[in-house]
Amino acid sequence: MVRLLFIFITSFSLCYLSLWGTGGAVSPLFSNVNPALFVLGTLFGALSLAFFNYVEGVMKDVPKKLKQQKPTAYAMVVDALTNLKREVIVNVVLIVGFLMVAFVLGAISEMEFMQKLELSKLWVWSVLSVRGACLFSVLVVVFVQLAGFVTANNLRAEISMYGE
Repeated sequence: MVRLLFIFITSFSLCYLSLWGTGGAVSPLFSNVNPALFVLGTLFGALSLAFFNYVEGVMKDVPKKLKQQKPTAYAMVVDALTNLKREVIVNVVLIVGFLMVAFVLGAISEMEFMQKLELSKLWVWSVLSVRGACLFSVLVVVFVQLAGFVTANNLRAEISMYGE
């Protein structure tokens, strides 16, 4: 969670600096993140369901006799796979959270009364930077999830090779 907070704050800072450095010229890049986020969220949700089922299948492949022969190794494997399943669920919740934050901020900033307030550029850039940080954070979570899939695949190969 600390890494995710660091990534969010860093990406927010980079987005804000890019807006400030260009005088807001790159604002269309950050104001239109919702379509990309929705596509990524849909793709991520489908992949998460498939990945969760894949990890569940890997857990079923762990030989039961390993529990009697090497109980610590069996416990480590089951614990690692359980942690992967938990990470999938947490990642889905994070993605939904980022989608909601980006959507709500975009909707609020486009409301008529917000347009009449004529907020300073700095506040508008802050909102756009949060939306950009949400997009970048979603991309990072997707790549972390894919790395977890590679880990599960390697573990399945190990189980197949040394399982019996």
